[in-house]
Amino acid sequence: MKNLKPSVVMLTPDRQIDRRILLSADSLEAAGWEVTIIAMPLDEQATDDRRVVRIGSKAGPISRENRVLEAYRWIRGHLPMNGRLMRWMKRLTWRYLVDQESFYSKLFYSTASQYAPRVFVANDLPMLPVAGRLAKECGAKLVYDSHELYSEQEFSEREKRRWSEIEAKYIGACDVVITVNQSIATELEQRYGVSGVRVIYNAERTPQASIMTRRLHEIFGLPLDKKILLLQGGLSAGRNLEVLVDAMRYVQNTSVVLVVLGDGLLLCSLQKLARQQELKGRVYFHAAVPQNELLALTAAADAGVIPYQATCLNNHYCTPNKLFEFIAAGLPILATDLPEVRRLVEGLQIGLVGDTGSPQKLAALVDDFFSDEHRFATWKAQVKVARELICWEQEENKLVEIYGTLQ
Repeated sequence: MKNLKPSVVMLTPDRQIDRRILLSADSLEAAGWEVTIIAMPLDEQATDDRRVVRIGSKAGPISRENRVLEAYRWIRGHLPMNGRLMRWMKRLTWRYLVDQESFYSKLFYSTASQYAPRVFVANDLPMLPVAGRLAKECGAKLVYDSHELYSEQEFSEREKRRWSEIEAKYIGACDVVITVNQSIATELEQRYGVSGVRVIYNAERTPQASIMTRRLHEIFGLPLDKKILLLQGGLSAGRNLEVLVDAMRYVQNTSVVLVVLGDGLLLCSLQKLARQQELKGRVYFHAAVPQNELLALTAAADAGVIPYQATCLNNHYCTPNKLFEFIAAGLPILATDLPEVRRLVEGLQIGLVGDTGSPQKLAALVDDFFSDEHRFATWKAQVKVARELICWEQEENKLVEIYGTLQ
């Protein structure tokens, strides 16, 4: 019997499937859609989501793009992803070896063209040209889910200009444009003359019951009166992490400790900095945990910290995943004063934003954050309200409604 379910094919340029994509797939499946996710190949054999199809899984001609990809995968195994040399090599590759518009199209087309869904989804700008071509060829609807202001990352001016040209060329053909917050939605509308860009937050599912524990106190042997300020996520360059660790030597409130939860390029240098500044007893490190275990550990902290800096327009408008993870776990938030972060933290009255640009300024903000117990208790109570409002259970209703118009 013919499958009567509407189908959707999601394209992503990533290897590790973004939480936003997996949650969207779950919600659409629950609403009766058949979902396929087409992604870049993994570097090694690993357990994959049943809905994921990796490009190049079937043998085919070895194109220039495939040779570049294979070389990139080899280099990535030997160099830090966000290191200076890796960034320099990426820049040279985009400038002299590949075209930004056609590179991913040539990689993805052979695999993705085997499908004729009701909807093709371009998750982020690199997927938009190939998703647009595929949708046009089979008469499918086209959804563009812009996970960030892609062309305004820390690229060279030439790369920024080229990505912006590509976005301008294809965005008008989209049936629906979705993004992660209102600032980016407004920016896309004003730049390209499109209207009705929809906002779906990168929210987390809200745990059914309170999951507060003292697990981190137990792991590090901390007295219960210590207040844990938690930084979690990838430890990569450009996130102001060195300043955060260094700030702990200026924090006057000795009951506050910093826990850094995650792995990445900067882990060793952050640990070295903590040793050099004699921060034993003030800064602790915990290895990354799987996504399905993360919230239980997050909830064992007293507060979450987001020290990102506006090093580019994309960062200026960011709403990091950890913002929503902290809300789901019930933690008050201390963060850099960025527009969308302020919109949620101050708007929902769940924490404090301010200047985190230097160790001294960040330390003063930490002391201020923990200085008033009544205010902190109010933030804690407000997060309990916010976690019911800013959660995937709310966002998926909007998502399913959007896709309902495309059936």
